[in-house]
Amino acid sequence: MKATQAHATLPHVPEFIGWLATELDSKTLFKHEYVDRRTGAKWSCDSLYGAYQAYAWNHPGNARLSFNPGVDAASNSNALQVLRDDLLAAGSDDDLMLQGALDVMAWGGVTARNAEWLKANKVGLGRQVQEVKAALLKKDRNAPILRDKTLRFNAGMTKIYSLICPDFVIYDSRVAAGLGWLVVRYCQAKGLVQVPEGLNFPWAGAKEGATTAAPKNRNPSVGTLRFKRLRSGSHHARWNLNANWVLSQVACHVLNAKNPFRVGATPAQTLRAIEQALFMIGYDLGTVAAA
Repeated sequence: MKATQAHATLPHVPEFIGWLATELDSKTLFKHEYVDRRTGAKWSCDSLYGAYQAYAWNHPGNARLSFNPGVDAASNSNALQVLRDDLLAAGSDDDLMLQGALDVMAWGGVTARNAEWLKANKVGLGRQVQEVKAALLKKDRNAPILRDKTLRFNAGMTKIYSLICPDFVIYDSRVAAGLGWLVVRYCQAKGLVQVPEGLNFPWAGAKEGATTAAPKNRNPSVGTLRFKRLRSGSHHARWNLNANWVLSQVACHVLNAKNPFRVGATPAQTLRAIEQALFMIGYDLGTVAAA
């Protein structure tokens, strides 16, 4: 049995999928608000779909790939499609994969150390990315390449694999925070005092200085409902697979066939839209969910 299939049978995982599929259009459970630190503007949503409708990511343009800068979901969708096509065309070619990967990092605002690592590990980069892709497509977290101690899998690399693997979500600190936030609401609805093992999606802190005046909270823990910290490498890859399994099941669940996330959308588009909703919510969970 593949590891992801084993995860799917853990206590409360199927129940959470059914609960979220049923509540996906709730107008009471998923209200959230915060202040965007960059603009000072207040952001809010009254539902998960509302969070998706308010999606915003200020991405740069790319002269090589001929897409313009933008902010909204449509602009980002276009940029991601172009970046995806470029990565797929790169195949195992190290030069092309390096260029494509660097462009993805620029889109995602995670260039810094990722660019340094990509350039330093250019030789064999194309082959390595293809091997990780193959393991992810098999949904087997125990594949040797995913257990290798040298595996680089972080908030930057998850974006690459999300593009080259069909129906694979980005699992970064914001999406992880948003998903944990949903799990807390499930636990509260079911009267649970501890986060079930299969739903303990690890969180990661925002990239900001220790002296930041108003730090963003991305730890969804509340009271006795505690979440583990996310570690880069195999741990990150494993939980990316688990998150992807859960959200992909929600995205095509029979209980939400008429949900606005799905009307006129492919399963892949629905999954991406749910991911983007979590990305927006996870920017800052505020003081209510503080550890």
